[in-house]
Amino acid sequence: MINSLRKEFEKVYFSNISTTKGLENLASNIGVSKNSLRRFLGKIKNSSQLRLSTLNLISARLGYRDFQDFCDNFQNGEVSLDFELLDIYYGLVKGEGTRLNDRIFQKANFYFAEKILSNPKNLQEFIKRFADNEEALEYVLAWHPFYEKAAQKEYQDALLKLVKITKDAHIKVFAYSFVFYGRFMSEKLNLEDAADLMKKIELQVVKMRKESDVYMAFPEARYTIAKYFYMFLQEQKSTGDQISASYELKNLPENGGILFAEQLIFRTYVSSALNAIERYEDADACFKEIPTEKQLSEFAEENPHLQANIFLYKITRAITLFYLGKRGDAVTIFESLPIDINDGKNFPFDCKIYFELQYYRLGKHLFPKREDLKLRFDFLIAKTQYTFLNRFQC
Repeated sequence: MINSLRKEFEKVYFSNISTTKGLENLASNIGVSKNSLRRFLGKIKNSSQLRLSTLNLISARLGYRDFQDFCDNFQNGEVSLDFELLDIYYGLVKGEGTRLNDRIFQKANFYFAEKILSNPKNLQEFIKRFADNEEALEYVLAWHPFYEKAAQKEYQDALLKLVKITKDAHIKVFAYSFVFYGRFMSEKLNLEDAADLMKKIELQVVKMRKESDVYMAFPEARYTIAKYFYMFLQEQKSTGDQISASYELKNLPENGGILFAEQLIFRTYVSSALNAIERYEDADACFKEIPTEKQLSEFAEENPHLQANIFLYKITRAITLFYLGKRGDAVTIFESLPIDINDGKNFPFDCKIYFELQYYRLGKHLFPKREDLKLRFDFLIAKTQYTFLNRFQC
């Protein structure tokens, strides 16, 4: 099990342990001796056993409570779900279409989706077994955009498989856009591939709007984010002209014909993306009217499954204000937010790590002397491979 811990540690912190100086700095930050870390990594031969305290500290830097928690949760590369049960469970909905109102079903689906998406072997087996079950693929993949794996090929391949299976344009918009997002954030998207993906996304957006007479905030937001990122890539190859500050508003009716919840979702996610590419004034322009606490409270009560997005709105707003020179306002928001967002009841597994990234991105700039904030941010970057977020510094 120690070998498995070592492999995961090296994968996450490789850039920090590839040099002697990097190893010494990492050992100091973790709180273990240089020789203990070298012994753990196999860089020095020593017959003495590693102390449990060392293993606990290293496990903590990988996001586990301690070494025992790592052992309990370690994915050993084997399928860890009873797929015979899933055959029955998702077999019941095949051909029936997806539905929102069956809470018992959705609670179980949430649990299964986390187990499937978190383990590459589970995901591989799921795709193989349910390749002809559109409902199963939609429930697991389209309903749970898994930010932790967005940059990984096996997850992107699963989304592209979903595109081939589904008949619904809004799901295709999501899948293509999220593949675009993962490749962009991990800096693995060139302009040619981006152009190809954008053509596919825009084709499906047209179909999506024809298929539905209601405004679909999430796919509209993902489409807009992809468009902004595409324009950013174009800027890198051109004269550096600025992105239009009004593009996102073209996708959001201004006549009051859509719900506050849909507006909040769209504006929050688009604003967060604009922050990522340093378009802070454009991000600020997304919110012509700042939501009141009463409106946010009503949003949470009416949409309990979406209430975690209030956290994203607040941290996104704080980032925008900070980079516009309003540090005091940003600090006030930052300090009002919960420190630990690992509560699965309020912060769902699929987007939790994205919320954390935004929190620690701001935190390390607000309080540059706090090493704990920087270390956690660096860990989350390594885990998600969202290296693009390291491009822009204060």
